[in-house]
Formats: sequence, structure tokens, C-alpha cells
Amino acid sequence: MDFSNVPQSSSPELSSVESESADTLVQLAKETKQQPFTTNGSLQKTLEHLQRALQQDQTSDQYLVFTSVPPAQHSKLSDDRSRTSKYSRLSYNAETRILIAKVMPNPAHELAIRLFDELISFELRAINVRREVKPLGSTTVTVGNWKKEADCCWAPDLTNPRRLSFVMEVGLSESARRLALDARGWLETYSSSVKLVVTIGIKRETPEIVFHRWELISREYGVQTRSSPPQAHRTAFLKLSRTNNATIITGESYLNGTITATTQLDLSFDKIVNRPPHQPLERDLVVSEQELRSFAEDIWIGQGLL
Repeated sequence: MDFSNVPQSSSPELSSVESESADTLVQLAKETKQQPFTTNGSLQKTLEHLQRALQQDQTSDQYLVFTSVPPAQHSKLSDDRSRTSKYSRLSYNAETRILIAKVMPNPAHELAIRLFDELISFELRAINVRREVKPLGSTTVTVGNWKKEADCCWAPDLTNPRRLSFVMEVGLSESARRLALDARGWLETYSSSVKLVVTIGIKRETPEIVFHRWELISREYGVQTRSSPPQAHRTAFLKLSRTNNATIITGESYLNGTITATTQLDLSFDKIVNRPPHQPLERDLVVSEQELRSFAEDIWIGQGLL
């Protein structure tokens, strides 16, 4: 593939994320406010304080980093019965004892997760692979040295449900760079099985939602067929907004060195199901323009913007 002429991002922030090659979760931790762990109760209070600040529009930064977090504390925090797990997603490195927390700012984000999950389930049923791909929600999985929770994820191998293929992350549009680092973390971290990531950025004060599709792209760097490790790149962009009381969708897909205008979200069958399609109904998953429009309008109603 020749991606040399493809504008991988319309945002300088995302372009810089795509050009970085170090551990992106480490990079995310470095760029985020850090504080040392003291007690489980103190950590929970800090996260709850951030959630309130997000809800009251006092900040747009969803991420916090805690250092020196014991593994046992991470286990308690990530337990489904923990109140922390209901409004935050955690990434934890047991070797460095770094904990990255992404706090969900309001119910609209939870609604986005549920609606997107429903759209994917509908498509999996339509192409007759619903029993072959398992939805795992925010299940904690291991990628490299990290234990991570996605907002929503899917695994194609029912005998090994921790081997994810597809992940979705949602956040504030103001957190676009950190969402991009999160996407790269899923795709590029050593031993990760994830092949496809969708990030959804929701603007808080105006009706605007941005979808990014991220995939691993191999790049040749030697004349004798030696290739560099695949890197994550944005391969599609969709923006949903309101103009004259109508929902407008604009977008581009970047594949095989070609830029194509699009108003739908196409998701590779091979990368989600982990095999090529071979039955009559099997095809790439498609979230249509109408489905995207309904998705966005439901979110905006939840935000009080419609």
C-alpha cells in the first residue's frame, strides 16, 4: 500500500500522534496530569471530583494518571462491583504500576456506547456471524504489559474471548489527541490482537460528533522486502453536525492510497471476524448514513441540544 499521499488527519494533533512510534500508552501517561497513589479511597474521590468537574463544564480533560498503584488496588478498582468501574475506564501497567483512568463525563457518553453496540450487533446478525463474534463490553483484557478496559469491544474466537479484534472508544471532542493515543495503544501494543478501532468524539456545547476509524498499516522501508512494524493510522473520518435543522454528514475514507468521500462507516469483515467472508450473506459491516444520523440525533437529544 502507498499511503504517502493520503492526508491521514485533518488535525495537526492527530497527525503528530500518528507519527510517534514509542509506546503510546506511556506517551498518554506522560501527557496527562499525574499524582501518586496514596489510598484507594483517595483515588476514588479524585476520580469522582473529575467526573463532577466534567459534568459542570469546569474541565474538558477526561484523563488522570496515578503512579505507584499496587496491583491489588487495580483489581479492586476494575472489579465490576466497584463504583469506579461504572464511570471510568482503566489502563494499568503492573511493571511500572502506572494507572491511566478515563472518566466518562455524562450520560450521553454511556448512551453512545450502548447505541453503537446495538448498531454492531444488528450488522453481525444481518451478515449471519452474530454467534461467531462475541460482544464483551468493557471487559478488562491484557495487551503487552497493560491491562486495559475499552468502552466496548468484540472478540471473534469464542474459545479465547480475551483475544479482541475490534474496539470502540468514546470521549469528548476536546480529548481527540488522547483518544487517538488510546486507539494506537490498542493496535500497536505488543501482543495485542486488536485489528480495528473506532473512536467517537462528542462535542459538548454544540451538536457535533466525529468518528475516526483506525487500522494497522504496514510500511516498507527497505529495498529487499524488509518491512517496518505496522503502525496505526486513521483510515476514515466522519463528521456529523446540524445545519438549518438538518443533520449533515461529511466524511472521507483513505484506503489503498485513494481518498473517497463517504457518508457511511465501513468496517472490515476480515478484521472483526478474523477470517475472510465465504458465505453468501457475509460482507463488510456497514453503519449506514441513516443509522449514523439517528445515532447522532439520539445523542444530541440526550445532551439537550435538540
